[in-house]
Amino acid sequence: MNIIGYSDYYDTTLEGQLKFAKEINLNEIIIRKYNDKLIYEIDELDILNINNDLKREKINIFALDPLIKKEDYYSEDTLEKYIQTIKIANSIKVKNIILRLPKIEDILIEFDTIKIHIDELLVVAKSNRVNILIKQEEDNNNILAYIIKRYNDKYLNIIFSPKDAILSQDSAISGYRVLKNYFNTFIAADIDSLNNPELLGYGRVDILNLFKRMKRDKYNGNIILDDTFISFFKDKKNKKVPLLKKLFNAKSLLDKYIEGYSLRILDENSNELVNIIDIYKNQINVLNIVFN
Repeated sequence: MNIIGYSDYYDTTLEGQLKFAKEINLNEIIIRKYNDKLIYEIDELDILNINNDLKREKINIFALDPLIKKEDYYSEDTLEKYIQTIKIANSIKVKNIILRLPKIEDILIEFDTIKIHIDELLVVAKSNRVNILIKQEEDNNNILAYIIKRYNDKYLNIIFSPKDAILSQDSAISGYRVLKNYFNTFIAADIDSLNNPELLGYGRVDILNLFKRMKRDKYNGNIILDDTFISFFKDKKNKKVPLLKKLFNAKSLLDKYIEGYSLRILDENSNELVNIIDIYKNQINVLNIVFN
């Protein structure tokens, strides 16, 4: 089992990302930014520095994520950004890049339009020996299955996200049943009733039932940690607290969530509060118990 994660919690320097990765014991990382540049914006000097840094470290980069939104799939420069990401991946010996599909209403009608980009990207990917991983982001399970079956190409795979199956009004269990032969990477994430990140097994994804099925099928692929904990912590920390709440010491939403996470992770008699390192270590511990 290979546990992977985004690690740009402290900062987007490679040093900061590797530090975070080591603290939570990741096997590999996904990079979406480097020194505050989007990954397709880095230059030859950046590539040289990354290669030099990686020679000294024991953590590999699993994938590059250009952070191109679904709604930008058809934008004029999107294809070139993905192509540049593929070429950079090859330059730093990374085997995968992440692709987000546009919002699809009717795959039978839209497939020929969507495939124009995918076809061009596959040509570049194959020449650079880089895999394209379609990241499920509120995409319907059957739509992803249709696309991957139509291509049947070893350079095109899926990152299965049970949470996003739920967010697309689908089922995580049915998604696994439909997609299990087409993915070797999935995102271990749970959500609460407000769609905020939740500890595995405490949310509405029915993730533990899914884990049982994966364990039964002897799943031994890649597991990506839920990166929304990072954005959730950062977003809620940066929000300004109204003056009245400060005066009356009212707790922020993040404070309430941290208290909830702490009650589940720490000893019931503990008065301490968890931080993001504690949360990720807990999630990795759960995964190790389930899959090892």
